[in-house]
Amino acid sequence: MESVPTLRPRILERYVAREFLKLWALTLVTFISVFLIADFFEKIDRLVQAKLPLGSFLAFFGIRIPMDLGHVLPASVLLAGILTFAMLSRRNESMAIKTSGLDILYLLRPVIFWSAAVTLMLFALNLFFIPWSQQKYDQFWQTQVEKKPLPSLSKLERFWYKGDNAIYNILLFRKDTQTLEGVKVYLFDRQFHLIKIIAATRAQWWKSVQGERGEVQLWHFYQGFTQSFGPGEKMAGEKFGEMVQPLTEHSNDFSFLERKDREMDQIDLYRYISRLERDGYDSTQYRVEFHSRISQSVAPLILVILGIALVLRREKVNIPATVAVGTAIYFGYWLFFGFCTSFGRAGRWPVLLADWLPHLAFAILTIFLLRQASR
Repeated sequence: MESVPTLRPRILERYVAREFLKLWALTLVTFISVFLIADFFEKIDRLVQAKLPLGSFLAFFGIRIPMDLGHVLPASVLLAGILTFAMLSRRNESMAIKTSGLDILYLLRPVIFWSAAVTLMLFALNLFFIPWSQQKYDQFWQTQVEKKPLPSLSKLERFWYKGDNAIYNILLFRKDTQTLEGVKVYLFDRQFHLIKIIAATRAQWWKSVQGERGEVQLWHFYQGFTQSFGPGEKMAGEKFGEMVQPLTEHSNDFSFLERKDREMDQIDLYRYISRLERDGYDSTQYRVEFHSRISQSVAPLILVILGIALVLRREKVNIPATVAVGTAIYFGYWLFFGFCTSFGRAGRWPVLLADWLPHLAFAILTIFLLRQASR
C-alpha cells in the first residue's frame, strides 16, 4: 500500500512535464516567429535597397535568433506554466489530484526542473551568445546595409583615431557626456612634424567657434601635461590642472569608438571593467551590465512559479484572464527591472541592489502567492 503514493506522483510528474514541454515549445516557436516577422517588415525596405543576395537575407535573420531567444525565453516559460496548470484545472485533473490526497505542489517539481534548464540556457545566452549576436548584427548592418567601412581599431586595449592634424590615443569615449577619458593627443603641423603632445585624464568637448581657417572645436583638458616640440629647440614639458585646446575634431567624430557593453561577452566585459578600475575611471555602467546578465537569467524560474501560483489560487480558472494577468505581471517585472538598473547606472543605487532587487521582490511575491494556493 505504501508504494502507491510514491508511484503516482512520478507518473503525474511525467505527465505534467510532457504537457509543459509541449506548450513551452509551441509558445517559444510562436514568439520567435513573431519577433522575426516583425523585424522582417521593419527592416525589409533597407535590406532591399542594399540589394542583398538571398544568403545574406537568411544570415541577417539567423544572426538575430540568439537575441530574440533572450527576449522570449522568460515569457514562453511563464505562459507554458500558466497554460499547463490551467488546462489541468479545466479538465478537472487538478481536482482529482487533490481529492486523491496528493499535494498538487508536488507537480511543480518537473516544471521547476525544466525551467532551471531554461535558466541555464538563458545564462549562456546572456553571457556569451547574445553579445556575439549583437556584435555580428551591428557589423552586418553597418557594412552590408549602410555600406560603411568597419572600424578596425575597436578591439584594441586603447583606441587610436587619426584626425586632420592630430592622432588620438583614447582609453574610453563616453558619448553621453562627450568626454574622452585617458586621452593622449599628438598634434602635427601641415608637413606632419610633431609639434605637441597632450596627455590628460579626460577631455570634454566644449563648443564650436569660428577660427581663421574655418570652424574650430574647443576642448577642455583636465589633469595632465603637455610637451611642445620646435625646430632646433629642446623639448618643453608642463603640467596643468585644466586647459582649453582648439582641435578640428568634434565629439561626434568619436561616436563610433564608444565601447558598447552589449557587444562584449562576459569575459571581455570583466577585463574591460578591471582595466577601467585599474586606471581610476568610472565603471558603474559596465558593472551594472555585468551583474544584470547574471540576475536576468533567473527570471524564467521565478516567473514560471509565479504564473503557476496565480493558477492555483482558485479551483476554477479563467484561462484568458489568468494569461492576461500573467502578461501584465511579466511586463511589470521588466519595467521594475529597468527602473532599478537605471538608478544603478546613474550611480544612485549600489550595483548589486539595482540588479537583484526586482528578482528578490518578485520571488517574495511568488512565495506569498504559493502560500495561498488551493491544495
